[in-house]
Amino acid sequence: MVSPTSPLPPTAQDVCLARQPIFDLGNRCVAYELLYRASSISTSAGGFSIDAMCSDTALHAVVSIGLDRLTAGAPAWVNLGREHLVADLYRVFDPKEVVLELLETITPDEQVVEACRRAVQAGYTLALDDFEGKASWAPLLELASVVKVDVLGHDALSLSQFIAPLRRYPKLKLLAERVETGSMRVLCAKLGFSLFQGYYFSRPETLGGRALSLQQVTIANLLHLLSDPEVSERALDEAFGSHPSLSYALLRIVNSASLGFRGVESIPYAVQLLGRAALSRWLLILLVSGVASRSPIAQEAVKHALVRARFCELVAAANRSGDPSAQFLVGLLSRFDVLLGLPMHEVLDRLPVSADVRDALLHGVGPLSAVLSLVEAYEHAAWDAVNELGAATATPLGEAYVEAVTWAESRLSVGPTP
Repeated sequence: MVSPTSPLPPTAQDVCLARQPIFDLGNRCVAYELLYRASSISTSAGGFSIDAMCSDTALHAVVSIGLDRLTAGAPAWVNLGREHLVADLYRVFDPKEVVLELLETITPDEQVVEACRRAVQAGYTLALDDFEGKASWAPLLELASVVKVDVLGHDALSLSQFIAPLRRYPKLKLLAERVETGSMRVLCAKLGFSLFQGYYFSRPETLGGRALSLQQVTIANLLHLLSDPEVSERALDEAFGSHPSLSYALLRIVNSASLGFRGVESIPYAVQLLGRAALSRWLLILLVSGVASRSPIAQEAVKHALVRARFCELVAAANRSGDPSAQFLVGLLSRFDVLLGLPMHEVLDRLPVSADVRDALLHGVGPLSAVLSLVEAYEHAAWDAVNELGAATATPLGEAYVEAVTWAESRLSVGPTP
C-alpha cells in the first residue's frame, strides 16, 4: 500500500484495479471498463504526471495480470491519456481484446488526430469518453466507433438535442453512462443508444419484488437451523430431505473433487464431513446464485456480491483482522438488499446473523465494519479513502481483487463446487 507521503508511484502488484460492466440492448454484459489510477496524493507527489503514473503502474499491471482474468474474455475498455495515445503505448494490448477509451481531458490537435488514425489503421476500436459536444472533436468522431454520453440530469428533449449532431455519423454507436433509472434506460434505447453503463445496472429492476421466493425462504430457514447448536443432525436430515434440489446440491458439494470425498449419500454424513459453518457459507452462495439465473443483469449483480465477499475474506485473512469467514459473510450480505429487493434490515431479520454483522451492515460500526469500508472504497475507486482506511494493511489489494474476481467467475460458471 502506498503511504500518503510516498514520492513514488505504487508498484505493479499494488495498483488499484476495478471494473464496471457495459451492457447491450439485450441486457447482456458485453464488456468491462477497467478503472485503474493512482491515488490523488500519489499523483501529485514527486512531479509525476497522470500519464506517467498510468504508464508505470496501470497498464503494466493489467498486462502482467492478464485481461482474461480481469474480464473473463469480454473486451476491456482501457482509459487513455494523451501521452499514452501519442506514444502508441496501447500497442501492448491485442486490438481484439480492448477498446481504447480516450479521456475527455485530451485536446484533439493534429498530433492526437494522427495518433487516432494510426490506432484505427492498426485495428483498434476508439471510444470517446464523456463527450461534451465540442466542435473541436469533430475529426475524432470520424475515427471513433463509440461515443459515451453522460445522461444524468437530461430529460428527453435535452438529450435528443444533445445527440442530434451525432446522427450525422451513422456508424457511431452511442453509450449512455450514468444511467440510474429504468425510465432513463428505456428513453436512451428509444433515442438510439445501444450500450449502457451506470447505477441502474447495479440495482436492476429485474431484482425487484418484495417477497422471497420459496427456494429463498427454504434456504433462509435452513440457515437458521444450521446456526442453532440445539438442532440435531436428524432434524437437518429431515429439513434437507423435504427439498430434493437442495439435498442434491449438498451432496454435489461434498462429493466435489476438491474436497476429496466420494460416494457420500447420507445427508447427516454430508453435514458432518462439511461442517455447519462451511455448509452455511455454501447455502448463502446458492441463495445468490439462484438470483443470477433471472437475467444477465442479475447475474452481474450476483457476481459483484461474490467478488465483494471473497475480497473481504482475502483482506481479512492477509491482515489477520478478525475471522475471514465472518468478513466473507459481511461482504456477501452487504449486497443482499439489492439482490433480494428488500431493505437491509428486513434481509437481516430473515437470516441468522450476529450483532457484529448487523452493526457492520446497518450502521457501519463494530469490529467487522473496517474491512467492508476498505473494500467498498476500493470498488468505487475512492483512492484517498483507500489510502486512509488501508494505511496499516500489508495486503496487495490489486492481487486480492483479481483473485476475488477469478473466484467469483468460477463459482458462477460451474455451480456450487468449492
